[in-house]
Amino acid sequence: MNQYEFCASWITDQISKAADKIKVLDYGCGDGKIVEELREKDVEAFGCDIFYGGNDDLKVVNTEFLKISIIRKMETTIIPFDDNSFNYVINNQVMGHVEDLDSVLSEIYRVLKPGGAVLSLFPHKEIWPEVHCGISFLHWFAKGHRLRVYYALAFRLLGFGSHKANKDPMSWSVHKCDWIDKWTYYRSLTEIQNTYNKYFVEIHHIEDYWLRQRLVGYRNEIANCMPLIAQRLVARKFGGLVFTSCKPLT
Repeated sequence: MNQYEFCASWITDQISKAADKIKVLDYGCGDGKIVEELREKDVEAFGCDIFYGGNDDLKVVNTEFLKISIIRKMETTIIPFDDNSFNYVINNQVMGHVEDLDSVLSEIYRVLKPGGAVLSLFPHKEIWPEVHCGISFLHWFAKGHRLRVYYALAFRLLGFGSHKANKDPMSWSVHKCDWIDKWTYYRSLTEIQNTYNKYFVEIHHIEDYWLRQRLVGYRNEIANCMPLIAQRLVARKFGGLVFTSCKPLT
């Protein structure tokens, strides 16, 4: 089960518990895979994205979804939906790309109905892999630090790295470090928790559940034999944070 399938599955689980029809927003929906999958399951799902310069997902979004405003392009940081519109908001690998987490969460709070829930999946500062380049710990270097280019280069020469795009090792290393500086924001667990606590309640970490859903075969069997705290630690170090939070009823 990949990240998209996990998010869609989590939403369908919530539907099975709900008495009324629900409405879902995928914040930072990218190419719209989650929206499309949920719509195929007859879920009233919508998406929005600023389609920032670090990706080109707008080119592959379902054009019909754009025409009828199922997926909406954000021209500013304001979410283009009304107050109290959604029962659930998903953000899948998005918060690691937003510069101002506080303002984003205030907007999600605005469009979420009282009692509604947010599902968040994103990396934090202490995660080991740097998923955008495939070089572990590269994001632990300070932004602009020259040494990290040579760190990336050394691992690239050893055969590591991803999204190489036919670049020579040094050009690739410089490009990836610049891209990480420009488009990623790795925050500490404390900063993330404090910012979420400003708007939401009942923060519940489900990294262990995420891990068991993602793994198959003998890996799943091994995970199930581990204590929950160990499952959560492994998931946080290799996959990032996975947690839910709720908008207060009042």
